[in-house]
Amino acid sequence: MSAPFHRPGTRSLDRTEIALGDPEFVGRLLQRACDEIYEVGHAVMTSRDGLVVASDTASAGVDGGDSVAMRGSAMAAAAIGIGDHFTGLLHQGRLQSTVFEADRGCVGVFPVSSTLLLVVTSTPGVNLGRFNAAAKRVLGMLLAPTY
Repeated sequence: MSAPFHRPGTRSLDRTEIALGDPEFVGRLLQRACDEIYEVGHAVMTSRDGLVVASDTASAGVDGGDSVAMRGSAMAAAAIGIGDHFTGLLHQGRLQSTVFEADRGCVGVFPVSSTLLLVVTSTPGVNLGRFNAAAKRVLGMLLAPTY
């Protein structure tokens, strides 16, 4: 997957392009995010049409059947579509995220590119402020990975 504004010799764009174009590598980054960031329960990269691109191990499920990744990716596509439409109708600019806060944690959907979304869930009891900070760390890991 090619970065839209790629300039040869620009290291940060090269690294982003490699990371987002390699589902296995993205899966390892998502797993690392779940392992290293206490507030993150699940992390899934999905297409805007709801197809799973990569996920952490627990989200993928044992047999690849009905899993957090599969259910979450379809719901994320719907949520981001509604969010895009809602912010557009209210003239609030380009959507940056859609975040849901529940009584046991949070779920966020973050556009990574024009075709990719990041879905992050929190561990139980994490409040919205801590969740937003944790989700931004996951985004940072994806956009500027360390090898």
